[in-house]
Amino acid sequence: MKWNKYAVFFILLMISSVIACTTEPDLTGVPEVKFSTDIQRIMSANCSFEGCHDCKAESSLIGYDNVMSFGGVKAGNAHKSTLYRVSTGRSFERMPPSGYNEVSADDLKLMYVWIEQGAKNN
Repeated sequence: MKWNKYAVFFILLMISSVIACTTEPDLTGVPEVKFSTDIQRIMSANCSFEGCHDCKAESSLIGYDNVMSFGGVKAGNAHKSTLYRVSTGRSFERMPPSGYNEVSADDLKLMYVWIEQGAKNN
C-alpha cells in the first residue's frame, strides 16, 4: 500500500491532537491563585447579576462555600468541575448565558489553576 504525504500528515496530526488533549500543564512554580482576590472577583463580575446567580440562596455563587457547593467544584480537577466546564463551554450549558459577556481567557486560566491547586479558601 502506498502512503501519500497527506495521509501521513493526517495520521501525525491526529496522534499529536490526542497527546495534546491528554497532557495536563505542569503547574510547578505557578503563583498561588487566591479565592479572596482572584476567584471571588471573577464570580462577582460574571455570575452574580440580576436573574442569574445573584443573592438567591439556592444558586448563589457569592462566597467560597457557595462556589464550592453550587459550582460543583472538584478540588484538584478542573475538568470534572461544573464551574470550569460551563464557563469554558465544555458542558451542555454555557455560562454566563447568551447576551452576557463571556469569562475572559485570563480569568478562565485563573479559575483552572485555582481548582487544580486545590480550590483553597484563601
